[in-house]
Amino acid sequence: MTGSHRSTTSVELESHLEPGDRFEVGCAGPDQLRLLTESAIDDISIHSLQDVQGRTLPASFNPKNHLLTVEGLDRAPPECCAALWMEYQEPGRFRLVIEPMPPNGADTERTTEQGLRLAFDQRDWELLRTGPAQPTATLAELDLALRAARLATHAGFDRLICLPMVRDMELLEHQIRTAKTVLQRFRGRALLCDEVGLGKTIEAGLVLAELVMRGLARSVLVLTPPSLIEQWQGEMRRKFSLEIVNQDDPAFRQKGADAWTQFDRVIVSLHTAKREPHRSAILARQWDLVIVDEAHHLRNRNTQMWKFASELRKQFILLLTATPVQNNLDELFNLVTLLEPGLLSTAKQFQRRFVDRKDKLTPRNVSELHTLLSEVMVRNRRSTVGLQFTRRWARTDRVVLTAQERALYDDVTRFVRLHLRSAGAKGGIARMALIALQMAMGSSSKAAASTLQNMAENDKLAAADRDALAQLADQARRLSDHSKVDRLLQLLDEYPDKLVLFTQFRATQELLQRRLTEARHEVAVFHGGLSRLDKEAAVERFRGPARLLLATEAGSEGRNLQFAHAVCNFDLPWNPMKIEQRIGRLSRIGQTHDVHVFNLVAADTVEAAVLHLLEAKLNMFELVIGEIDMILGNLEEEREFQEVVADLWAECNDQDDFARRMEELGNRLLAAKDAYVEQRTHDDKLFGDRFAPEA
Repeated sequence: MTGSHRSTTSVELESHLEPGDRFEVGCAGPDQLRLLTESAIDDISIHSLQDVQGRTLPASFNPKNHLLTVEGLDRAPPECCAALWMEYQEPGRFRLVIEPMPPNGADTERTTEQGLRLAFDQRDWELLRTGPAQPTATLAELDLALRAARLATHAGFDRLICLPMVRDMELLEHQIRTAKTVLQRFRGRALLCDEVGLGKTIEAGLVLAELVMRGLARSVLVLTPPSLIEQWQGEMRRKFSLEIVNQDDPAFRQKGADAWTQFDRVIVSLHTAKREPHRSAILARQWDLVIVDEAHHLRNRNTQMWKFASELRKQFILLLTATPVQNNLDELFNLVTLLEPGLLSTAKQFQRRFVDRKDKLTPRNVSELHTLLSEVMVRNRRSTVGLQFTRRWARTDRVVLTAQERALYDDVTRFVRLHLRSAGAKGGIARMALIALQMAMGSSSKAAASTLQNMAENDKLAAADRDALAQLADQARRLSDHSKVDRLLQLLDEYPDKLVLFTQFRATQELLQRRLTEARHEVAVFHGGLSRLDKEAAVERFRGPARLLLATEAGSEGRNLQFAHAVCNFDLPWNPMKIEQRIGRLSRIGQTHDVHVFNLVAADTVEAAVLHLLEAKLNMFELVIGEIDMILGNLEEEREFQEVVADLWAECNDQDDFARRMEELGNRLLAAKDAYVEQRTHDDKLFGDRFAPEA
């Protein structure tokens, strides 16, 4: 509104209007105008409108949609106008006023109501005059745009403007302090060395979101182990509304070699990024922000991975690792040099100044070293942030299969092992399909039947293989025994509280839903095929009347289910990271109760062997969330854990040979765990509580 402007309520507004006061309007269709000023005008009475030709026409105003209907307004106002106004004459009567667009080449200088002279650059005015129809915005939209502009140009990082946009989690004070310290003191280049389980990913997400909202980070590269790619994508999408494309996403692959310049936010594994042709494409681009998770893989400057990271052109960089030092203090020098070359001087000068000659892990001049590290390092500890994790109580039930179930399992196992050894040959069955089939056998005969039938319908397979798969599928369909389901029903009688029940397969989920419903259990169902609203409804149903949440792997991604205190793995992934993700929906920061974990496995199966390995060698269910990843990282395997297991299983001659090979893998895991514990102890001694973020 122009002219006299007073702050009033909608009820009082009309009594304060004076002739000449204006409201901006826009064309909304034949005989209709839309008021663009939606503030405090709902109670204005409009009975007539004098059009641009001087005719007085009946008019009515609908405050719900701010539409003004004018009888006889048979032609729309000229499109080549700078603005269209409804000018107040007297109660109920208004006049339509057109502010014409100046002719091409005309003087574009204007004088505001306050006497301020303004002029467009002629080229800008030409763009406005000849461009698309003039966009309109409501006062509310204009106010929002102004607020966004003020936030984006906020001078300092003493206040994080991204915090109101964070969702689906409760931020902790140490995470906010860390983000502020990184942005204020470290200028966006930092080594985040929190103890495991304190949220380094969240801290990095806060820094990323803040830089994006301020327009300081458009191009973003996230480097991480393969097992964490999907987790990173999910966390950034759900919690920070940030989409990061995966190098394996179809949209990315479709672009071919140009993808690295077409997409601004990309997540890729360290091992993929360091190899050609990706390496050259990544190094050719300037990145605003680079984030490296599990950055201890960059501790050795003689590796291709460190050399690749050092050549990255970046403005900001975050290195995330709970264990920056393993073998010697040179590793710390190498990481810091990626952030701030020269901060610790040269490698030789660093060794001379800060490393004990007799013990490469013992520092000299500790106070000076800490002072330098405080320019780039943040390290939160559970003891200093006041966080305690509740205990987990794990119980495994090994179910003996019936004779018919065992026969099917053995028949499918022979088929899978035989074809795994020749996987990759022309016309053969894909390796991942064979592993998925074996996992389905560990779940239920229904899951196996569905998987077998899908494989049998693959025309690219040899006819003999399709026939064998079809026969196995028919054998699985005819099987009516479900020993694990029967044991689950007994378990639910023994444990009466709310419980999240996980399975990898939709066919198994459907079987469980039917059997549980028949047993009169209240069940909420959650899977990746549901819409976002249906997923939310399933969680709310579980929060309310449903005792059980029957979830596929989609339920282990980003959902906070801490109001429940028990989880049951009806079937088990061969990758312990996925098992941990399931448990992490309940056993995490903020959980106030101990968490019960129930594992159901068929005896004498691959799943039983994997679970025994994780329990006997690692005490997996007693570890803090995140520690299993640190241990697996010490294996120095480029393959996923499930790939390692699949290879051992395919290569063995019999069950005894498989047990021996798994024992050897278990010993490697135990050594990796011991190395992690030693690293953690040494880091505590080296860094102490020195690098907590500033309050």
